[in-house]
Amino acid sequence: MNISVDKAPDKSVDPNEEKLLNSRAMKDAYSAKFLSINPKERDYLTFTSGTKGYKMLFYKDAIAHDELLSKYEIHDTNFERIVITFEYKTDNLLVYQDMTYYDDEEFGKDVDYLVEEMKEELKGEKIKHFEDDENEFYTGRIFKYDEKIPYSFFYAVIHSKKHDTKSVEFYGYGSCSDVDKTCNAKDERIEKHFNKIIRSFEF
Repeated sequence: MNISVDKAPDKSVDPNEEKLLNSRAMKDAYSAKFLSINPKERDYLTFTSGTKGYKMLFYKDAIAHDELLSKYEIHDTNFERIVITFEYKTDNLLVYQDMTYYDDEEFGKDVDYLVEEMKEELKGEKIKHFEDDENEFYTGRIFKYDEKIPYSFFYAVIHSKKHDTKSVEFYGYGSCSDVDKTCNAKDERIEKHFNKIIRSFEF
């Protein structure tokens, strides 16, 4: 997926670009530091890593959580961890994604280690392996209850084929925003969103 067509805001924007410029993500001062308009997308912006080592899509109603909440961490150009969340409020759904980027010999290059970590979390559930021209993907999902609260967990490892020291470890879930109310944690929008994000990485 080519998302490297970012467009800086100008005085004459079409309605979709205006919608993205006025989105929750762009109005959040911290999130907006990483974001730019992608004219190919209706509901997603382009996120450029603080390391400058990768790009990915970013949902227009999501926000990135800053280092004051211990949700963002960066070391030089070879490590970054970021947490992103958004809600489908009318359906009481919270979507959470936690991603760690590596560009090194120890973790970024050692895909087998990252996949083994994912296997431990999946408790025997099947891992899918596929690739495109740019990246290799390992993905898995598991549904479970924790204290009667439903969770759909998604895991992925995204590994660059062109830069073999670069990988992203992806963890996300869909669950109830208000745990005292019911929700459909198997809502198809959650899986669709995660799949879109996972396939959007450019290293």
